[in-house]
Amino acid sequence: MERTEFKTHISEQLNRNLEDLFNLVLEMGGLVERQLENAVKALSNGDVELAKEVLVIDRLINKEEVEIDRLCASVLARQQPTASDLRLIIMAIRIAVDLERMGDEVTKTAKLVVKLSDKGVACPDLPGYAELLEISNTANAMLKQVLNAFARLDLSEVIQILDEEERMDRLLKVAIAKVVDGFHAAQIDPECLLEMVYALKASERVTDHAANIAESVVYLVEGRDIRNIDPEKLTAFLNNLK
Repeated sequence: MERTEFKTHISEQLNRNLEDLFNLVLEMGGLVERQLENAVKALSNGDVELAKEVLVIDRLINKEEVEIDRLCASVLARQQPTASDLRLIIMAIRIAVDLERMGDEVTKTAKLVVKLSDKGVACPDLPGYAELLEISNTANAMLKQVLNAFARLDLSEVIQILDEEERMDRLLKVAIAKVVDGFHAAQIDPECLLEMVYALKASERVTDHAANIAESVVYLVEGRDIRNIDPEKLTAFLNNLK
């Protein structure tokens, strides 16, 4: 499937709406990218103002989701989308939901930075800090990959995205174990440790949502739902796509 397939309708209005839908999803994804980048910088530098900007961007992301829903509803109500158009509309709604939830999760890293600043604690002093940085940076890289996959309808990096999500699952367990040791040591404010746990779990969930978007792109391009497929069959299917 090529994006040009969505520009071949007799109705110019439908062509424009479908192109607008692509662009809105990418625009929303760009906001989440910016939010993630700011969260990582805020975490690295203890920058409270940048952390607060992350919270502002979240409100913009929510507005983008509403606009995508509105456009999808308009196309369904006023035009006659084909089967492939319907896949795009359904997947756009699903991807927008994942992006909106990503935005919500990223705010938890920003709130960690604000909380630690209020308590006079430096982020690098907390157990799990290095892992949180790695998970957040990986989440951002995965988001860039999956948005490129959507923009180009290119599935070549889907396996890598899904593999990274599994690696982040393992890294989260390592990080949580370190934070638990911090509780036992009783030398760090437990409220700060709790905030670190929230941020770690939230950042890992961002990678889950990136993997969800990758699955949505596969469905858009191939018409195959891979969400509950057996791992061996999934690997074989994705390798065949290459």
